Amino acid sequence: MDLKPLPRPEHPDPYTVLDRRFVYDSPWIRIREDRFRHRRGAEGRYAVCGFHRTACGVLALDDQDRVVLVGQWRYPLEAYSWEIPEGGGDISESPFEAMRRELAEEAGLAAQVWEPLAFFHTSNSSTEEEAFLFLATGLSPFDGHQAEDDEELLLHREPFQDCLRRVLAGEITDSLTVVALLALQGGRSGVAAALDPALAERFFQRPQDHPSAGRARWRELDGP
Repeated sequence: MDLKPLPRPEHPDPYTVLDRRFVYDSPWIRIREDRFRHRRGAEGRYAVCGFHRTACGVLALDDQDRVVLVGQWRYPLEAYSWEIPEGGGDISESPFEAMRRELAEEAGLAAQVWEPLAFFHTSNSSTEEEAFLFLATGLSPFDGHQAEDDEELLLHREPFQDCLRRVLAGEITDSLTVVALLALQGGRSGVAAALDPALAERFFQRPQDHPSAGRARWRELDGP
């Protein structure tokens, strides 16, 4: 069943940007501050965090319907986290290329079948980051697996239904993992919808060839 578009205002953007400036830049993130005027009269400053890499993840399922999970310490949270294999794709590689590499590097696996699963924005109040999630099946060992020198990873396979229970219990909290599991459950429950064809193509295209509107904003700055 085709879904009708959700309603939106005739002129949805209420902001006039007065100026932009770089605040911070690193190999992973960049921060800028925009000075704006809202059409209702308010003026203020908006800090925006941008990511040089594209957030990507893969829900890898084996032939026993078990999810491949990676365990690691998450520095910002000061907590241990179990997650699907995920990583940041370079601007010159597609999400598919990035996740095929990450699945091999993190889990020592290759997959025969790759399907786009879900697309979402990780935190749209403060960043323009996009996330591309795949479903991968037909798993097999990949030779040459070696962890990075700043990674300590554990691998575990957990039944899909148990992963869902852990999400609802607040034990699995990583956003890419939560969305991937719920998206697959939606499909299995018969409530899934096909991705827009243009969006589905982006899973296999390089970000430098189709910058999002949020990412393209950074080109307007004279900075790093």
